[in-house]
Amino acid sequence: MALSDLPHDKLYVQIAHAIRAMVEEGSFAPGDKLPTLAELAATFSCSRATVREALSALRGQGLVEFRHGDGTYIRTASLEVWMEPLEAAVLLGNGQIRQLLELMTALLAGAASLAAEHTSDLDLGPVRNALFQLECAGRTGEDSVAAEVAFFLCLAETYNNQVLTNTLRVLQEAMRSTLRFARERRITGLSTIRAVFDAVAAGDPAEARDAVYAYGTHLLRQFDKERGAGTQAHTDADTQRKSPGLS
Repeated sequence: MALSDLPHDKLYVQIAHAIRAMVEEGSFAPGDKLPTLAELAATFSCSRATVREALSALRGQGLVEFRHGDGTYIRTASLEVWMEPLEAAVLLGNGQIRQLLELMTALLAGAASLAAEHTSDLDLGPVRNALFQLECAGRTGEDSVAAEVAFFLCLAETYNNQVLTNTLRVLQEAMRSTLRFARERRITGLSTIRAVFDAVAAGDPAEARDAVYAYGTHLLRQFDKERGAGTQAHTDADTQRKSPGLS
């Protein structure tokens, strides 16, 4: 399938659709290991970072799974359970984006609280690694957004509540879009996520829940700040257009 035949502008979305089509056509079967990032990048004539983003989107749909140190595999699940990604920041109005932030916060707080309640039974190694990846990703950019989403997905997967994990996967692209929108919150985002991990590791459900709500509250404040700034910019522009020129 040629990427130019697909109706999406973003290259990583086109690549994700192309890989998905290969699975549906039988080029890859459930349980198969995908080619390496370098090989896929060569196939699609793009960067490894773009392939990585496409695979992250497919992981959010439940199509692939990452095996640490081994590679990316097609999951052994039926195609009917996968859902198309949602670009919430584009498709939803401001009021709905705010509601999505509130929903995200509630779900993530629940995941963190449950993990902390059962921390003695969990292997926190993957979550610790996800935190490390977030710390390495920097404070801005797509890598930072992807690392934040990956941390919370990893936390939910570690607790092994399949319904919660699947819900977060369905919302993954919406989460990405919302985090991109609140783009200047990186320092607080990293510090609060560290606090979430510390609370989970300490087995403190209340502290883990409160840390996530602190994270969500900051995102909501940043959203309101940016929305207000955007509204003011439009108002100033309208006023300037309507004002008579000075002689």
